[in-house]
Amino acid sequence: MRHLTVLTIATLAMGALTVASAPAAHAAIGSATCTGSSAISYTPGLTNTPRTITYTETDTFSCTSTDPSLTSGMFTITVTLPGASCTNAGIFINTPYTIDWSNGAVTTTSLSFTDAVANGTEQVTGTGPVTSGEFKHGTAVIIWAYPVLNLSACSTPGGLTSQTGSLIAQIATL
Repeated sequence: MRHLTVLTIATLAMGALTVASAPAAHAAIGSATCTGSSAISYTPGLTNTPRTITYTETDTFSCTSTDPSLTSGMFTITVTLPGASCTNAGIFINTPYTIDWSNGAVTTTSLSFTDAVANGTEQVTGTGPVTSGEFKHGTAVIIWAYPVLNLSACSTPGGLTSQTGSLIAQIATL
């Protein structure tokens, strides 16, 4: 699962959250640069005992874009995760990451993820091609930053029920 710190996590020196830009010789045909927030809920809450949970993630974006009608966006997903716990991510089915934009357009990407924790922050980075919609044939880079989970909640009957963080994104076609 993308955002659970219970994934295999590599220690990474945290630098500034930056996104590589295209070489100067290639001007972008279209792009969006966004900041925003991410909210995740777990129902029932994650505990130390594996069980089936419902994972809901909502990411909101505020953007500047080469398309002046694109100013914001949203991604939402709800999936069932069998065998999830604070020590096991459960079985997460790979799904496309589709952003619904303020101008009515959509962007669908196929992201690969890395997950690292350093200095009390979990950083999840997703990179991959835009497979359809606005910016098709482009590349997307999205970086989420979350405070490390409060694992003491995993020992309570209600478990850990939510996680929130920030994000930055760069989506561009060349």
